[in-house]
Amino acid sequence: MQYKTKSVASFVVAILSLVSPPISANAPFELMGKTTNTGHKTSYMANKKEVSLPVTVINGEKEGPVLLLTAGIHGDEYPSMFALQQLQQSINPKEMSGVLVVVHLANLDGFHEHRLALNPRDEKNLNREFPGSADGTPTEQIADLLTKEFISKADFLVDMHSGSANQSLLNHVYSPFIGDEALDELTLAFAKATGMQHIVLYGDRPKDPNNSISYPNTAMTRGKPGLTTEIGHLAQSKEEFVKDAFTVARNTMVFLDMLEGEPAEHPEPIIYETLKSAKSTTTGFFQPAVVIGDKVQQGQEVGTVLDYFGNQVETITAPISGTVMMVNQTPPIKSAESVVTIGVEVVQ
Repeated sequence: MQYKTKSVASFVVAILSLVSPPISANAPFELMGKTTNTGHKTSYMANKKEVSLPVTVINGEKEGPVLLLTAGIHGDEYPSMFALQQLQQSINPKEMSGVLVVVHLANLDGFHEHRLALNPRDEKNLNREFPGSADGTPTEQIADLLTKEFISKADFLVDMHSGSANQSLLNHVYSPFIGDEALDELTLAFAKATGMQHIVLYGDRPKDPNNSISYPNTAMTRGKPGLTTEIGHLAQSKEEFVKDAFTVARNTMVFLDMLEGEPAEHPEPIIYETLKSAKSTTTGFFQPAVVIGDKVQQGQEVGTVLDYFGNQVETITAPISGTVMMVNQTPPIKSAESVVTIGVEVVQ
């Protein structure tokens, strides 16, 4: 499908205004008890019960949509954290339309405890606990707060991730779909507008807003486009990763006419209809035989597993033909863990 970026952005703002009254960028914007006046920027710690989130709100001079950008759902995924710091520092509210809400770091405990994906306070994965519970565990409380206070006031959401310490991955964006044709088409247009080449269609999440599971799916089940970006890997914060994340975040603002600029769709986008993982059936040392971006055929060797004495005990093969999107780069592997993820392109 082909989309005209500017017209689509204008169309969605008009549609959203029919569904629920938009928050005018020309009026003060209230979030978590803090008010940001028109043409101003506010950075603060948003606190409720045991939850504390570093937030920046930029209320533009002109009317426009509310965009929510979030980093640190997983505390060891750093590039987007730095990118969103740089983004908010680079924006002059008087030259911006709409409202930008930045959650700089959603999982503070995971970040400070150097934890891969989980929150050490309850050993839960925030991206599997939505819509959360106000009276639940610490992770469930974060999910509840993000759902009720942040998603409720946003028109668009981008959940920004990267590969953890054990993962190398090909930069890509997930474009969810839930069976609402207009919303799904708009979400795909939004994904293309990031400028990322690799776009994964994703329809495996529940349609029930009361059991939405993930952060972007919580937005989708409430009628709002929600993307997940994966930029950078191996828990590194290389300058190139930060730059890519910054560019993607800014591109979303240009798409929504919040900032001046030209649409930045990739000239040759690659859309994947599914992802499938190769898994180990044994425990030991994993040794990959492929790298991200490789084209593999079904049955091709993608890695081996050694026992603790260095003996090869398993050869792992590709379950399907496609492009290698993720590789487990560290040796420790347990039975049933994914070692390589393969993307299958949409047949044109």
